[in-house]
Order: sequence, then structure tokens, then C-alpha cells
Amino acid sequence: MSTGLFGGGAAHLGKSARTRARLMDAAVELFARDGFEAASVNEIARRAGVANGTFYVHFRDKEAIASEVALAIAGGVTRQLDEAMAGIDDAVERTSMATRRFIELASSVPDWGRALLRALWTFQGLRDSVAGYLKADLERGVEQGAFSVRVDTVLIDVFVSMAMSGLFERLSGSAPDDVASRVAELQLRMLGVSPERASVVSQRALPPVALTLSPASG
Repeated sequence: MSTGLFGGGAAHLGKSARTRARLMDAAVELFARDGFEAASVNEIARRAGVANGTFYVHFRDKEAIASEVALAIAGGVTRQLDEAMAGIDDAVERTSMATRRFIELASSVPDWGRALLRALWTFQGLRDSVAGYLKADLERGVEQGAFSVRVDTVLIDVFVSMAMSGLFERLSGSAPDDVASRVAELQLRMLGVSPERASVVSQRALPPVALTLSPASG
């Protein structure tokens, strides 16, 4: 069954918007299960309960719906990260919270988490967007004297890969419950934060969260 997050966000909108949302929910499920290459327009339309022709009313091709779905997932996660970190200036706290929230949010709806992982590997533009979001906090940490590293593409790629690995482990069911905190702690240590502070910050209790989708994101 589809997660229905796009459908939920469009529930109060018109018929065309609701149909578009059903197609996107179906695409999320199929992309998460089969990957972008293996999923087909026919299967997306069938899963959404519409004719193939209806698909093409809303999307040019499979690449168009894949791109929109990927950007919407990333946008939903980024929006909630921004909301959670509003008013927090400390780069150590922000960096730890971003990683932990990313893993928790993306794994709270497994289909979305799996689709996001596949999208990050598939779409260079999406990886660049995530890198830009992360780069600002890493540079903030250097300016604050909290991080003793050079912020470049190598650092960012390694940092993102660590978070993605944590998410993969969480989705696979093989990781312990504190995998998000463990990844955040390792990242902070890599950035030059002391072992003591890295442990305290990464283990700090955070309120539970669940991924939501605003109509604007879809």
C-alpha cells in the first residue's frame, strides 16, 4: 500500500490535484521498491488506479515524476529540519540535530526513506541541494571555532555518506535504535569536536518526530 502522504496533503484540493497526488504516492512506493530505472509509467498508473493517458496529463514522462517526487521528499525533510532548528545558532548542536532528524524523519515513513536514498544516488541536483544546506552549518562551525576542518567537497561527500549509511541501516532493520545518535557522534568527532562534547550533544533527548507533507511541498 502507498504511504499516501501526497494524497493527504492534497485531500482538500480539486480532483486534478488529488489525481496528481495519487500518481506521486504510487511512484514513491514503486521507486522505493524497484528503483527509478525499473519502475514503469504503466505500473505507476495502475497502482494509482488511473489510465496511462491520465498519467501523461500530469507528467511528461517517468523522469518528470521521479524528479518531482525526489524534490518533494527532500523539500519535506528540509522544511522540517529548518523548523526544528529555528533559533539554534550553535553549529555543533545544529549539525548533530540535522543528522539525527534526517535519519529519524526519513525512516519514519519507510517508502519515503528508501525513495530518498535512491534519489540522492540518482539525481545530482538533489545531492547538490543537500550539500548546499549542509555546507552553511559546517562553515558556521568553522567560524565559531567549533570545527577544525576544511570545508570542501570531500568533507561534505563523506558527511552525507555517513548520514545515508545510517538511514540505510535504520531502514534495513539491522541497526540499533540509537543509530542516528551514533552517526551524529562520529560526524562531530570527524569535525574536531571533543569526544566528551560529541557524546553529550549527540545523545541529548529530542522530541519524537514524524514526516509530514504540506500541500506546497507536493
